[in-house]
This record gives sequence, C-alpha cells and structure tokens, in this order.
Amino acid sequence: MPRYIPLALLVCCLAAVGCAKVQPIITPQEFEASCRQAAAGADPACAARVCDVYQAVVTDYYEDMNGCYAACKDREESLLASVSSPCGAKVKAAHAACREFCNRKFYRCNCAK
Repeated sequence: MPRYIPLALLVCCLAAVGCAKVQPIITPQEFEASCRQAAAGADPACAARVCDVYQAVVTDYYEDMNGCYAACKDREESLLASVSSPCGAKVKAAHAACREFCNRKFYRCNCAK
C-alpha cells in the first residue's frame, strides 16, 4: 500500500469533520412566528410583550455580533426586572432565540471579523 493513501484518508476525514453545515439565517418573520408559538409557560399577554420587545432587536441594524448580543442582553435585563416569575421563562427562551438569531446572522455572512 503506498504511503500517500493513509495520508489522503486522514486529510479527507479531517475535511469532513471540519465542514459542518451552516445553519440558515433566521428572518425577522421566522423569529416572530417561532416566538409567538412557544409560550414557555407564560400567559398570552406576557408572551406577546416579550415577543414584541425582541422583535425590535431582530429588525434593527447592528455593526457586529457583539452589538447584536448586547441588544439581546439589554432586553433580557429590562424584561426580567418587570415581569412575573412565570413570564421569566419566556424571557429566557426569547433571549436564547435572540442570541441564536445573532449567531446565524453574523456567522453566515462573516460580518463579525
């Protein structure tokens, strides 16, 4: 067996592992629909308020991923200071979805350099 075949197999394996499928960008419409479907134990008024607050984040413009993350965190802090405990789970879920939105948006377009 030639020496280059094991090396070629190693390179192919490493390339296959290193090329994970990139998740598509989440559109503001997809974010809103997902947010409104997942109540996370919150009453309808709370869920609507949380989704409206985070919808403003995903429709705004940010220079980079850190700016997007900061907007998600700011909304989380302000909401958690003013909502009941059952609504807190919805805030946490929406915050996680907001960060995922930022990840996909900036990772996919490679804007966060």
